[in-house]
Amino acid sequence: MIDEPTGDIHPLDQQREEPHQDDLRQKIDALVTRLPASLVYSLLSEIEGMDGEPTNRVQLVRQYVIEYLNRQRTNRARRLFTNLFEAFLIDDDVLYHGGVAIPGMLQRVDVGALWEALSRDAFPLLAVEAQERLDEMARGDVLDRILRSPVATTMKERMRVAAVKHLDAVLANKKAVEELLAGMSRNRPRRTRLMSGFLEKTPHIDIGTLRLMHLVLANAEGPLKPVAERLEEFPASSGGGGSGEAEANRLADRLLEATDQLRERCGDDLANLLPLSVVTVKRNYPVAALYIRQSGVDPGRGDAMTAALTGHFIGVTRALTAALTVILKLNDRVPGSAIRPSAKEKARLEALVQRLDQLVHAATSAGLMEDRRSEPAFRNAWTQAAKIIGARVAAVAMERSAQAAAARRQPVIDHADIVWLDRLLWRWQAMSRDFGFETYDLVKWRETLLEELRANVERAMKFEETDPLDERMEHLLRINAIAGVFGQRVSAWIPTSSHNMTRLLSHRLERGGELGAEEQAVIDDLVATARTEVGKSRYWKSNELMDLIELSERARPVG
Repeated sequence: MIDEPTGDIHPLDQQREEPHQDDLRQKIDALVTRLPASLVYSLLSEIEGMDGEPTNRVQLVRQYVIEYLNRQRTNRARRLFTNLFEAFLIDDDVLYHGGVAIPGMLQRVDVGALWEALSRDAFPLLAVEAQERLDEMARGDVLDRILRSPVATTMKERMRVAAVKHLDAVLANKKAVEELLAGMSRNRPRRTRLMSGFLEKTPHIDIGTLRLMHLVLANAEGPLKPVAERLEEFPASSGGGGSGEAEANRLADRLLEATDQLRERCGDDLANLLPLSVVTVKRNYPVAALYIRQSGVDPGRGDAMTAALTGHFIGVTRALTAALTVILKLNDRVPGSAIRPSAKEKARLEALVQRLDQLVHAATSAGLMEDRRSEPAFRNAWTQAAKIIGARVAAVAMERSAQAAAARRQPVIDHADIVWLDRLLWRWQAMSRDFGFETYDLVKWRETLLEELRANVERAMKFEETDPLDERMEHLLRINAIAGVFGQRVSAWIPTSSHNMTRLLSHRLERGGELGAEEQAVIDDLVATARTEVGKSRYWKSNELMDLIELSERARPVG
């Protein structure tokens, strides 16, 4: 708690102090807003660790930092309750897109819905008492510390006992279960809209999720703790393909061993929560896949791990197409209009593609693509996504790429976005090939697009004596950026017999200065082709090509 200042303060002095304090509060707010949360906590620790008795000004700084940290966390009683689930909670709107029940999934928004029901029906007075008590305590300390205090721990245990007692009665009554699930499900659309703008419809909360919530509550202060402790031994997915096959195998062996040990100690239901959490909480798909293969489960008999991995795959695949539909405005797009995805939208799509790539390899590694009972779910999800990506998204990319390649004088406004979209599409094609679901659609699309680019290169190389040569090279490099997505360079489409080619390259080399990497690569290709052409004849050499070769040698930096 904060020490109260001692001594009498004259009313006039107090009036002079208040504007000063407001100014100090604004300065503190402006400072901590620019800092990451972890550094704000470090700042608070430094303030509290100062030698000697804090001055009034230091007390005020500490108070304002605490107020800042607690300002956005007003539902304190709910937060205390959800701490019972914390080790297994996720915030993953992607999984809602699957529309299927995912074993081991505990979404924070769903636990929030459970809180609303329980704080109304199971412990209404305790909920009010906890909120008031935590609000009072939050005036003098940060919420994270308060929630670990003996007072908060006692209230949390009272909530847990009341919740278990209430859910015991509900689960024994079919009608009560249906009413509770209906009420919690009504909360889902409202809550998930805050998480994602791409989710059209959320599935209902299923009985399995309610039973899992009951299981966690019933064991939160006992057998569940070793499960949470063992879960910390498994790293979250790095998003970059993991740390290698050997490490994944080692962790899978550890997961098998830990699950067997927990099964003896805690029973099947709690033990199974460990591998399920490796899938859903940690998203460590390589380890989960090897666990499925090594544990010898039968995918056709409703295995929870298989269902969880399948649910993730379906959810991510559908989330990807939903995001593309919204971001590219596929349903209400004006033909010829620019695509303008924000940096945040690009990051979301790239993260989804990366996650899907991990799931593709996980499904294959787990052996789920080899079983005729588990394989159709993956194939159906991929086929549905391919219809949207290979047709509608590809059509937008073709249209915009053609316009970008034809832009002779200046780039189209979305040129960089077009290159990004082409790269995203071609990565999808690579995943399709790896997964064994490659179709001819995108192969044909690539061929058609490259022909369009080639035609634009030919047009770009037709220019008059008065045309600005720097502008011509910039146009070629813009086309080259698109072609580069598919492993192609414009230099392959420019003949050495082109007089304009030698003019253009000579101009760029003669002007001096360092060239960009892509431009240098194009020039190197064309000069190499010129050398080959010159070497074909022993008796006749093109003066233009010889001059170009000599110029390129002089222009190349030494060393």
